[in-house]
Amino acid sequence: MYSRGEQIYKYQLINLIGGGNSGQVWFAKDKSLEKPIAVKIMDTNNSSVDLRLLEAKIGSRLEHSNVVNILYADILSHNGKKIVLIAMPYFQQGSILKKVNSLNFLDMPLAIKYIIDILRGLEYLHENGFYHGDIKPNNILIGNKNQAILTDYGLTCYSPKHKVVSPRATYLPHCSPETISENVYDEKSDMYQLGLTVFRLLNGIGTIKDKFLADRNNFDKLVSSGQLVTDKDFQPFIPNNLKKIIMKAIEVNPDNRYGSALEMRREFEKLLYVGHCTSDTDGKLIVIGKNYIYWHEIEAITVYKYNLKVYKKNKKSKRVTRVHKYSKNNLKKSELEKVKRKILQAIIMGE
Repeated sequence: MYSRGEQIYKYQLINLIGGGNSGQVWFAKDKSLEKPIAVKIMDTNNSSVDLRLLEAKIGSRLEHSNVVNILYADILSHNGKKIVLIAMPYFQQGSILKKVNSLNFLDMPLAIKYIIDILRGLEYLHENGFYHGDIKPNNILIGNKNQAILTDYGLTCYSPKHKVVSPRATYLPHCSPETISENVYDEKSDMYQLGLTVFRLLNGIGTIKDKFLADRNNFDKLVSSGQLVTDKDFQPFIPNNLKKIIMKAIEVNPDNRYGSALEMRREFEKLLYVGHCTSDTDGKLIVIGKNYIYWHEIEAITVYKYNLKVYKKNKKSKRVTRVHKYSKNNLKKSELEKVKRKILQAIIMGE
């Protein structure tokens, strides 16, 4: 629709950052001020100008380090078409998705830090009567001070008295049970969306979306029955106390979720782990401990039996040794998975 080098009003388009049904987002240059900017360009074919501008009106009122502030908006005529253009600060690091490792999940210390940031942003939004309505990894940016920033107010609702509202639309893979059944939305619906976002960041970005794309009808049933995320869906290295936070955030009954973003943030601020899982340059799962880096190898000795060998490398000396207390022989497949989980949890918890 638009191309590099094209100029719209005073903005010269440089690179396409992203886009969807509502329009395209470009990294651009403000020719008047000679500074980088992000611009969202939306046509008015499928939506009224007032509705397109609503996002800008909301964002222009926000001033918080963990939510994006809208700098400028206008209705323009470009190439014979009426468009709405919204200008926002440009953040060079882009979205949180650029931080995931080669195994498609975010390292736990980073995830916890960024989610605490987003919860601060949500506290601010909720205090001012706004329900974001579109919380997902794509809508989390990383700022110049390495802070997480919530963006995109295209689906944001305003409720000055903090009452339940009827959303104009919603991000379907993160649609809460009450939105599916009753078409209602409030701050606890935001908590549900954030819970699924945390789950995806820690367990694999594609996990929820893959289920949605595979079978939409069954997806809604899983959401309504509370079976969208079960214990077996979690990676074996996710500690139980972190898992409980996620599961509480995505409870089917809104009354059983966190009462506020502040309450959920307090729970995240209590989390403290000695180690965490990530992946090396070859895409192999490793555990970063306090003094060592751990990894494992699996050896098939028969069709049904396996040996598990665990190794560690001293961070200072780089010496590699086998960890005999964790290495096990003659394990069945079911036993192997249980032992792996126990070992990962022990290293991460510092036991």
